[in-house]
Amino acid sequence: MIHYFHRCTAVLIALTLGAATALAYDIKGKIVDSDGEPMVAATVKLLAAKDSTFINGVKTNIDGNYSLTGVKSGNYIVEAMYIGYRTTHKDTKIGSKSVTLEPIVLEMSAIELQEVTVVGVASEIKVKEDTVEYNAGSYKTQPNAVVEDLLKRLPGVEVDSEGKITANGKEVKKILIEGKEFFADDPQVASKNLPVEMIEKLQVVDRKSDLARLTGVDDGEDETVINLTVKKGMQSGYFGAAEAGYGTEGHYLGQFNVNRFWNGNQMTLLGNFNDINQLGFTDSNGNRFRRFGGSQGLTTSQALGINFNVGNKEIFRVGGNVMYSHSDRNVIRHQERQYLEADSTSFASSGRNARDRGHNVSAGFRMEWMPDSFNTLEFRPTLSYNMNSSSSIDSTITRAGDAARTAVSRSLNTADADGHSLEFGARLIYSHSFRRHRGRSFSISAEYNHSNIREHENTFSRNLFYLLNDSVDIYDQEASNHSWTDRMSARLTWTEPLGNVKNGRFLTFAYNLNYR
Repeated sequence: MIHYFHRCTAVLIALTLGAATALAYDIKGKIVDSDGEPMVAATVKLLAAKDSTFINGVKTNIDGNYSLTGVKSGNYIVEAMYIGYRTTHKDTKIGSKSVTLEPIVLEMSAIELQEVTVVGVASEIKVKEDTVEYNAGSYKTQPNAVVEDLLKRLPGVEVDSEGKITANGKEVKKILIEGKEFFADDPQVASKNLPVEMIEKLQVVDRKSDLARLTGVDDGEDETVINLTVKKGMQSGYFGAAEAGYGTEGHYLGQFNVNRFWNGNQMTLLGNFNDINQLGFTDSNGNRFRRFGGSQGLTTSQALGINFNVGNKEIFRVGGNVMYSHSDRNVIRHQERQYLEADSTSFASSGRNARDRGHNVSAGFRMEWMPDSFNTLEFRPTLSYNMNSSSSIDSTITRAGDAARTAVSRSLNTADADGHSLEFGARLIYSHSFRRHRGRSFSISAEYNHSNIREHENTFSRNLFYLLNDSVDIYDQEASNHSWTDRMSARLTWTEPLGNVKNGRFLTFAYNLNYR
């Protein structure tokens, strides 16, 4: 075990921003009427050429000019609109530099209105400083769709084949409901289980870390989260959804969620079970243990979880979640190969059977106490226990000669591994602002994490070579892996205002202690 103290300073943010900026360009232009006069406050939208997805939008200034910034290379459509004028489109292409388009001329509409009906339409996207807000109703999804289906339709948001969510290139670590954490350790629980029809708006927020928001001192750590706002009719009472299906070859799917919202409090019970590769959670065993099946094959999974957040407004709140999940992945593969060479032909028949099974129980709780506007206390304990069992059998036989009747070699490889892990920890943060000296504050945080992972593995290999007097190579190996870690850290911060607090000048002293 190694003991040491260290300080860490992150300085990569500026480099990352610089690299991102270097790949973005501008589209500039002007909107005029048929007489060449500038159109003030005309709407200009940038759409993707392949599917007309909304990318960006601006209003023209007093001179009719517009500028669409931060545009990546590609093919686009510039759409110009103004009340009483025909909507006009112009194709454009961004290569390796910014472009300035020829003025777009808007023609007056020839339709004479006899009667006008005004209908309010919610904006698809709103950008507010560090928040991008999407109106869920503007994006059509299939009946019984879940949040993940909505995320896949939002510009700037991507969901990969494993369910990982990224927004504007940043991985989403948490999904909130009405600003409150929902299965904080796993955003996929929300994205794969909550129905879209309960969502009114979806906000992608870049925010400071929990420590920075509680203490008011920036620690340089940022995170990207998604906040879901619930429709007004569902902010009080019970609601939920259930789905079940049965298909060919005995395949099945079932999932449900029950929600209770009242007076700013939340409680959710959800579950899912299927054998069609639709995990409603993150399969974390692949990151802890040796697994032979990889990401292929057919997976049977079950999950059951409860999440809650209750309390007295924002003065004292208690929340958390408990979840059990199980996955069983089976891979069966058979291959026939023919090798054509200048003077011979050979054939190889191979097969593989691999199976990965895992059980996971996790729990995370949080207690937040704010007795007044000058004191804040937060406590977060976590616990998880994980089990894994994996096995594989691979066999190959190679033949040559006429009609491939002569066996050349035969191999058999087997492997099996069993492991389990126990992980737990806790974090405590206390922050105090001085009542008689505005701007002066101090905070203390402490965190402890323990991880203990054990795994035992057996591998066997037998290779028989018929053309070498039936010689045999045999390997029989056994391995035991044990890794354990204890991490402790503490941080003490004092903030002192320099002059008038309104000037925003502060001097911050911080001491960090880390032990591993």
